[in-house]
Amino acid sequence: MTTAAPERAVRAADPRARLSRAIENAPLAVPLVLIAVVLTVATDRFLSVDNLTNVVVAAGIVAIPGLAMTLCIAMGEFDLSVGSTVSLTGAVTCTWIVGGHPAGLAMVVGLLVGAAVGLLNGLVVTKLGVTPFIATLATLVIVRGVSLAYTGGRDAIVSSSTLKFLAAGRVFGVPMPVVLTAVTALAAWWVVNRTRFGRWVCAIGSNREAARMSGLPVDRVRTTVYVIVGVAGGIWGLLISSQLQKGSGQLGLGFELDAITIVVIGGTSLLGGRASVVGTLLGAVLIETIRNGLNLLNTPPAYQRISIGLLLVVALTIQALRRNAPAEALDDV
Repeated sequence: MTTAAPERAVRAADPRARLSRAIENAPLAVPLVLIAVVLTVATDRFLSVDNLTNVVVAAGIVAIPGLAMTLCIAMGEFDLSVGSTVSLTGAVTCTWIVGGHPAGLAMVVGLLVGAAVGLLNGLVVTKLGVTPFIATLATLVIVRGVSLAYTGGRDAIVSSSTLKFLAAGRVFGVPMPVVLTAVTALAAWWVVNRTRFGRWVCAIGSNREAARMSGLPVDRVRTTVYVIVGVAGGIWGLLISSQLQKGSGQLGLGFELDAITIVVIGGTSLLGGRASVVGTLLGAVLIETIRNGLNLLNTPPAYQRISIGLLLVVALTIQALRRNAPAEALDDV
């Protein structure tokens, strides 16, 4: 274990390793292209500029928490509370704006709320020794309850140009959610591939106790990752509230499954030890392309959920098959 991180760093710098990772992302790119071709033939609206923009924006919004979740899953854990964090962040932010506070201050407070939820998860998992599944499941319920209590079960309707800019604004013609996603993706790629922290995350996911015995600050890394997921959930909440111009205790239901799904589809192992930032981005685009296409074809929402669920089963099956492959075939970021 003491040599795992350096060896991974060497592989990351090896051109053959980069080519290997590109090949590993091909299984995502191929169905994405095929689905795009089918939708182009099935409906003349798919290739319109407005529709493609909608797909990219939607993929960008879900990719931000997905990229944070990539670190968490690469660490061998996951956070089920991110959907409730979306709700509480949006509720607090919009309520503060309705109360007359500056929108900028309200958004900062919302992000701090997200960070606090992540810190709570990290402390419960590391200090109390509660398994991540139980800890974050409990937080999911608690935070959802807090959100409903905070809003009194009512929507906090706002009309804020500052908040609206997050989802509807443009920077040099590029939608703001896409800009935020690009910045987040670059930061995530750099952390995973070029920092000691990223190597620590994967080392903990590979073998937590061995990482601890090697002197890695395991609990601190785990807590930090949960805080990152909480902040990302907060950003997600701000973006959703920006789109809807409201905060509600009902927002974010099931969102945690979206974040986990795109990560797993993207190739990050649920068993930990490997992370694929590019894969997560492709997973987000693939999921939102499918959703968009099904909407264009007037498919009932129930069948959309079934389609995403089946795709997740396929991704998990592929991961299971890869675990049975020779170890050399599993080298990644």
